[in-house]
Amino acid sequence: MFRDALLDIWQLSLAPGLPAYLPWSQAWACYRRLAAYPWLFAEPTAAAVVAAEVLPISDMAAFQRDVRTTWLLDAADLYLSRRHSLDWWPKYVSVEGRWPRARAFVVVTSHYGTCLWLLRALHRAGHRHRFLSGRFERADFGHRGGLYRYGARRLAEVERIGGAPVAYRPGVRQALLDTLARGVSVVGLIDMPPRLAPRGQHPVTLLDRPASLPDGLLTLAHDAGVPIVPCWVTIDYTTGHRHAVIGEALSPQPANCVLAELAAILSRLIREQPAAWMFWQEWRDWQRDAAALHTSGTFSGRLSDSALAADTPAPGTQPL
Repeated sequence: MFRDALLDIWQLSLAPGLPAYLPWSQAWACYRRLAAYPWLFAEPTAAAVVAAEVLPISDMAAFQRDVRTTWLLDAADLYLSRRHSLDWWPKYVSVEGRWPRARAFVVVTSHYGTCLWLLRALHRAGHRHRFLSGRFERADFGHRGGLYRYGARRLAEVERIGGAPVAYRPGVRQALLDTLARGVSVVGLIDMPPRLAPRGQHPVTLLDRPASLPDGLLTLAHDAGVPIVPCWVTIDYTTGHRHAVIGEALSPQPANCVLAELAAILSRLIREQPAAWMFWQEWRDWQRDAAALHTSGTFSGRLSDSALAADTPAPGTQPL
């Protein structure tokens, strides 16, 4: 317990936070040096080894160092963001694409890259937004109080950037419809396995393997009469440059076709940078749980029973 507390202080506060005070080239050199140590973010790094089951990983040591770098950068970006005004934008982050001219829309992203920059890009373009999160309660973290406080700081920064409170599943469907009606966009994560979003799961192919994606964000956008906008952030592991990409706005229906397209986008991104996907720990159970959907050719639950209105709260995931 004491060891976990010290480790959380180190990898969630000191290691990402202290180098963030340096000029970027020096900070990046520190992060890459730190990422060489196997005890840093050891759990997600060990879980990411499963990537070799579906993708060619020629150098496992280099891959694991990039995984640790991703998690370290994700934490570092929180400290960088908190220290600066909402109008701040560093030279080592670029943006490709433009947000729709629509008054509001549903932003669809994933556990890929360091996506806090997508929220800042929304603010930079003048779009207020509200982030959709899984349940986030102190009791779910056990003795990992440091991890809980870190998550709370992330969610507080998400609210500061978006100008709207985080919406916590379940039971937030009507609140999000009201949010969109007021011209405030909604941001959600699409790569949610059945364990975390049990309803509205549709069978898709991810990395040429059977998987599933939930339809809650698409149904929300359809009912609100707004488009969805897929977006993501890539990482240059040579320089630490982050590149935020805003995709073309899409109609949210038909759900099966749209989810297949989103799965294809995510597959392409993971193939290009497997170390940037922060959800490898879910991969094996995800395939197992999705197998029944592929066998039956159906989806779990009616459209009206999407994950946004789930009856039973699912364990929370790492906030964006």
